[in-house]
Amino acid sequence: MTKAKQLILPISYPDSGRWYAPVRKIKIDERTYALRMGEPVQLGTVKEIEKEFRVGRRVLARLADIGVIERVRPSPFQSMYYFADIAAFLERTRTAPAFWSSVRREAYLNGPSPQDASLRL
Repeated sequence: MTKAKQLILPISYPDSGRWYAPVRKIKIDERTYALRMGEPVQLGTVKEIEKEFRVGRRVLARLADIGVIERVRPSPFQSMYYFADIAAFLERTRTAPAFWSSVRREAYLNGPSPQDASLRL
């Protein structure tokens, strides 16, 4: 039996979130499969994302609905988001105010930034 390969994780948000390594199953023959591991990704629950980035859960849901960030739903009652997606989105809104204006209009949000955004009903 061979020793399991240890994954080297990038240190981005070490205190929060969970690391996952996506695995692809490859069929070799009738009874044999090989597993190929992808790059590890960091997912966080809504509470962890709110705590780390100060963006509300309803704002996150609206952003995921329009396709700006990606939402993973392991169960119908749990939503998880990629830390890298949220960080890239917030950086883009800081550097390009016109991008935030267009996203805000499309997602029906109010506020000068994603952290201060509220829902427009």
